[in-house]
Amino acid sequence: MKKIIISTTFLITLIVVSIYGILFTKKGNGFISSYIENRVNEEQKDLNFKINNFTLTTKNVDFEATLNENSYINISGDLSLFKKNVDLKYDIKIEDLSIFKNLISEDLKGTFFTNGIFKGSESESIIQGFSNIASSQTKYYMNLVDFKLKDIYLDLKDAKIDELLAIFNKPLYANGNLNLNANIKNIDKNSLDGLLIANISKGLINNDIFNKEFNQKINTKISFNGDINASLLGNIIEVKSDMTSSVADIFFDKTLIDIENNTIQSDYKIDVKNLAKLEGLIGKKLQGEFLTTGNILKDNKNISVDGNSDIFDGFFTYKFELKDYEIQNLNLNIEKAKLEKIFFMLNEPIYAVGNLELYSDIKNSNIENLDGSSSIKISDAKIINEVVNTVFKKNLKDLITFKSEIKTSYVPNQAISQIDVNSNIAQLNMNKAIYDFSKNTFNSDYNLNVFELEALESFTKVKMRGAIDVVGTIENSENYFKINGNSNLASGQMNFNLINHDLVLNLNNANLKDIAYMMFQPEIFDSKTNLDLKYNLLDEKGTLNANLLGGRFLENNFTNIVNQLAKYDLTKDVYETAVLSSKIDSKKFITDLTMKNKNNQIEIKDSLVDFDKNIIDAKIDTKIKNNSFFVLVKGDMNKPTISLDVKNFLKNKIDKKIEDNKDKIEEKLNKVLKDKDSEKTKELIKNIKSLF
Repeated sequence: MKKIIISTTFLITLIVVSIYGILFTKKGNGFISSYIENRVNEEQKDLNFKINNFTLTTKNVDFEATLNENSYINISGDLSLFKKNVDLKYDIKIEDLSIFKNLISEDLKGTFFTNGIFKGSESESIIQGFSNIASSQTKYYMNLVDFKLKDIYLDLKDAKIDELLAIFNKPLYANGNLNLNANIKNIDKNSLDGLLIANISKGLINNDIFNKEFNQKINTKISFNGDINASLLGNIIEVKSDMTSSVADIFFDKTLIDIENNTIQSDYKIDVKNLAKLEGLIGKKLQGEFLTTGNILKDNKNISVDGNSDIFDGFFTYKFELKDYEIQNLNLNIEKAKLEKIFFMLNEPIYAVGNLELYSDIKNSNIENLDGSSSIKISDAKIINEVVNTVFKKNLKDLITFKSEIKTSYVPNQAISQIDVNSNIAQLNMNKAIYDFSKNTFNSDYNLNVFELEALESFTKVKMRGAIDVVGTIENSENYFKINGNSNLASGQMNFNLINHDLVLNLNNANLKDIAYMMFQPEIFDSKTNLDLKYNLLDEKGTLNANLLGGRFLENNFTNIVNQLAKYDLTKDVYETAVLSSKIDSKKFITDLTMKNKNNQIEIKDSLVDFDKNIIDAKIDTKIKNNSFFVLVKGDMNKPTISLDVKNFLKNKIDKKIEDNKDKIEEKLNKVLKDKDSEKTKELIKNIKSLF
């Protein structure tokens, strides 16, 4: 037994002496410093870590090391291993924090400097010092109990926000100053106790970096300031904060952070006093002001938001949830909003006034899993003629009232709507209007019912009458627009296709008399009509071709003149085919017309019809049996001036009379001339004819 005790004592003594020799002798210190150097340099390739002095005894420690060229760590002071007491001073300067990337698994940037003291025992100790982190003047005090952090006091003044972002290797979204004062008496998450006050001043968004990181197009200067006051009580953090900026003010009057349950509850208020200042942020110029208040609840990864506003002079409420950063269960309600306020806020002319209501329930906002519905109603609305006339160069005079309802169902990738617009002049219905979000296309059927075409004169600048129903489809995609339609018009069938700016219209088996009546034009000809129109809406040019089948003249000034002059009733003739072709330039028509039958022929070349000025200028070449003459039609289309060019007609008449009575005329002339020379008589007759 004695030998065992002696052997054990010797072994313990040997171990203690060995440890002492390794740890607390010059040779041992050299071994430790060499080991530390090698391990650190192996872990970080870009780091040249060198210990210049390392002295460790049972009473004190002295450590001096350099990191690369301009960084150092110096620690010195009293160290009692047996009493477990320390009284150390430290002085640390790191020129580039990125050298610690592999050691601490954090990609830090920038410089760091601090000095201070570490004093105390195993049961309780303090760390107190100063730092210039982010060009600040920072004081800190930490109390450790059983080497666990308990109390913290931090006073950070004038830290540069851009340098703080750089230290944590974040894009430099903003510049500004940060002041922070924290006095936390207990940092245990279940029994927190303390206060935290923070202030941001002279903040300024860095537009170039912000736009790049968040894919935005901010082009205006945005400055901001902020204040945060937080109380730490038990496992709850209560925060009051506000952020004022050059574009909007945001206030959180009471935010509760429950650390144990991982929840956040807060009210909020967003106040935009001048929406015009958002133009550089959203790319659209607005005007007016906007105020909304509400509440936020964050539960683990889910966020719920609800709020209200008096936007558009109505009552606006909304609710939505954020799940995995996608909006779910979105509910929007707008009641008693004013159309004129919407136009005003959008910085648009106030085309109309009226009431608007909106309801929307979107269960899933993910485009590929879209699910929900919405409804928009416009009531008691009317067009503001003065505004429409000024903006669109129209001449609206009569009151136009309307109401509308849009019901929409949302399904994966699509919004499917039923649209009804009713006014005192027309009605538009779209039973299935489909917008495809993935393809960015719009397709719809439509039914347009115009009660009285005369009411459209202010829009079309063409006076018409009667009613019309048009049924067709609409297609719209990037760089492509198509609308087609069909209608019964003037006792015929009309169909048209508009592709981008090019219109092609066909009217078959229509009644020309009905067309003239509809267009408020004189009814001078009655026939079946096949018509083809090609017209470019952009340059307002095109062609019009028509075949008039089985037509006949109706009694008018032209037929009366022909009857008086040629003793021929045109109204009794039937023209199996008449061909019309026109070149269109805006509202001017340059027209050729050819009409033939076995008895006569009527031709018009380069006639002018100006629907804008409502004038006509036409020269009608008329040939009836052996007679020919021109009829000139000029002036107001409703009451044109009709005149005759009858020179050829009279010449033919005189020639015929002379030929019919040639012998008698020669006989009388010979008597007058007392000359039997018939040649002279014939010459005289020829000269008489030439006078006409």
